[in-house]
Amino acid sequence: MRILIADDHELTRAGLRAVIDREADLQVVAEAAAAEVAVDRCAAGDIDLAILDIRFGAGMTGIEAARHVLEAGSARVLLLTLHDTAEYVRSAVSAGVTGYVLKDAGREELLHAIRAVGGGRTALPGDLLRLALARATGPSDSDLARLTPREIQVLTLIRSGLTNKAIARELGIGPGTVKVHVEKVIAKLGVSDRTQAAVFAARALP
Repeated sequence: MRILIADDHELTRAGLRAVIDREADLQVVAEAAAAEVAVDRCAAGDIDLAILDIRFGAGMTGIEAARHVLEAGSARVLLLTLHDTAEYVRSAVSAGVTGYVLKDAGREELLHAIRAVGGGRTALPGDLLRLALARATGPSDSDLARLTPREIQVLTLIRSGLTNKAIARELGIGPGTVKVHVEKVIAKLGVSDRTQAAVFAARALP
């Protein structure tokens, strides 16, 4: 099976290559640090499976890249990511992705997923599949429970109408760190923006 690895972290790509290339039936034939590069490389027609991260530093996301690759029929796609939120899983399944594995998965789980998706089968762990099939009825108390204490603090300040800069001053952290927390809050709650997060917080938080 000819495999492309797309991840913007060089060490991640090197680690995946080291695992995959030890298998007699698998071969990494290309790498990409950007989703756009992965799409173009798959279009060449000699890739059987593209392993894509979801988040890249800039430009196209892994899910957008997966949609392009799958619509073109140029390769199958396995998403390998840190993100296990309902929004990401549903978006991936909606794009036609049949394989979704977290980066903390073990070696055997990863190889099983690669062979399954490359062979035309699915590799969606049960908990992720339940997320994908869950009705999009807005965030629930169980979604709130998934937030870290810091993310709860950020959500509380979003509810108060504070900007990222104001939240940064309030918590004594950098605006960039606040931006990451806000993105994680929005993703974990499965809402589309901070306004929807604030509306939910007004109902759910004390």
